[in-house]
Parts: sequence; C-alpha cells; structure tokens
Amino acid sequence: MSNENVADGDVRRKSGLGQRIAYAFGNLGQAAFYNAMSTYFIVYVTSCLFSGVDKALAAKLIGVITSLVVIIRIAEIFVDPLLGNLVDNTTTKWGRFRPWQFFGGLVSSVLLAVVFSGMFGLVNVNSTLFIVVFVITFIVLDVFYSLRDISYWGMIPALSSDSHER
Repeated sequence: MSNENVADGDVRRKSGLGQRIAYAFGNLGQAAFYNAMSTYFIVYVTSCLFSGVDKALAAKLIGVITSLVVIIRIAEIFVDPLLGNLVDNTTTKWGRFRPWQFFGGLVSSVLLAVVFSGMFGLVNVNSTLFIVVFVITFIVLDVFYSLRDISYWGMIPALSSDSHER
C-alpha cells in the first residue's frame, strides 16, 4: 500500500489512501472520546452523578472529583513524556503504535462506560468505596487514554516521510 520513491539517495515513504482514511476514522473516535471527557464529563458530575445523594455529600464528592481532575492534569506534565518513551520503544509484531491503539482504546472505552454509568450506583451504597473505586478507575482510564492519544499522534511521522503529504 505504500510506495517508495528514491530521489537523491533518500527513501521517501508515501501513505496510501487506505491509511489516510483509517487515520481519519481514528481521529473521529479520538475526538469523540476527548469531547466526552472534556465537555460532558463535568456536566455529568455536577448535574447527574449525585442526583440521589445528600447535597452536602454531593458537594464533597464533586470537590474530590474536581481535585482529582486538576491533579491528574498536572501529573500528566510529568507522566506523558514517560508514556511517549514507552510507545517509542515498543517493538512488537503488530508494530509500534497498533498495540497501544488497540489496548488503550479498549481499556479506556470500557472504563469510560463505567465512569458514565455512575459506578452502577455505588455512591448510594458506600460513598467512601465509591470515591476510592472512582479515583482508581479514573487514573487508569486517563493513563490508557494517554497511551492511545500519544501513540495516535505519534503515527503522523510514521505515515509518510514527505512533510507536504503529512
């Protein structure tokens, strides 16, 4: 699917139409996931997640979740370069990016569904257990989303060595 042209002693890789279309559809899923987490998540937490909970407890839990999001965004400054290094040094028979695309997408999408399910009503049973499970789930979700995101954007240079085509 890729053509190799030799010009002036260098090898230039060009991506085929199929690769471009697949990459574009990957971006559709990437954007949908990102928008769910960046736009709808805070609306969901503040208006839906704690609808059947005492208002004082709900305010505490919203504060904990908001703090968690802020801490995770700060931690990503230090963690994302490590994850990028992990992606860059991956060598599998499926390539460097495909395992992270598959497993990162699979794990983060399942955990996103769990987060938006309200942890299946756990907050109404035990709020302490809910917050512990929520924090762990959200951290794992964010790490796997970052692995998928980093590998996705890292694919751009791998699609073609021609800067005009990229």
